[in-house]
Amino acid sequence: MSGEDERQWGYVEGVSADRLLAAFEGARPLTAAEIADAAGVSEQTARAELARLRDDGLVRRKAVAGVTVWFRPVTAFGADDDAGGRSPGDAVADLDVPGTSDMMRDWRRTAVRAAYDFLADEAPVEEPTFVEEVFPSHSAGYDDPDAWWGMVRPRLRTLPGVDAPTWRSETTWRFERAAVPGEAGEGAESGPTQ
Repeated sequence: MSGEDERQWGYVEGVSADRLLAAFEGARPLTAAEIADAAGVSEQTARAELARLRDDGLVRRKAVAGVTVWFRPVTAFGADDDAGGRSPGDAVADLDVPGTSDMMRDWRRTAVRAAYDFLADEAPVEEPTFVEEVFPSHSAGYDDPDAWWGMVRPRLRTLPGVDAPTWRSETTWRFERAAVPGEAGEGAESGPTQ
């Protein structure tokens, strides 16, 4: 091995999380070998530290076509640059929703908030359960539950604490209360504050 190669071979305990997480660009999945290469550590070290990061909720893994890939859940880095500091109420109020009137748009924001509250209370939630439990009382002017879910789904995934499925084959939505500003810890299960 040349002196120019700074890669750490074998298992090295204490590799910083930032060193491994820097390999990720958004939610793009990577193999352990790709992460090891980007971080300059052995694949063995990368795998061990990725397992620790998975336990901390900072990364996830999935087998795709026989290959295990690692990815960052949306809530690990935020759906967009400013989502992390916004309250759920502010985030819902800022949603761009379809509708021909202010009243219709308010109904649709209320439907998204109802789906959000349901997820916060019941997580993890399978996608069909949103339609079964939330749609009947918050149809927001939609007659077709699939059309309703088509409006709710992309907006729900942008709200604080929501960990939406990343892969088409996944249907489980999760909620990470610690990622919601002002709602982590005690009293988090209470409703919105004034």
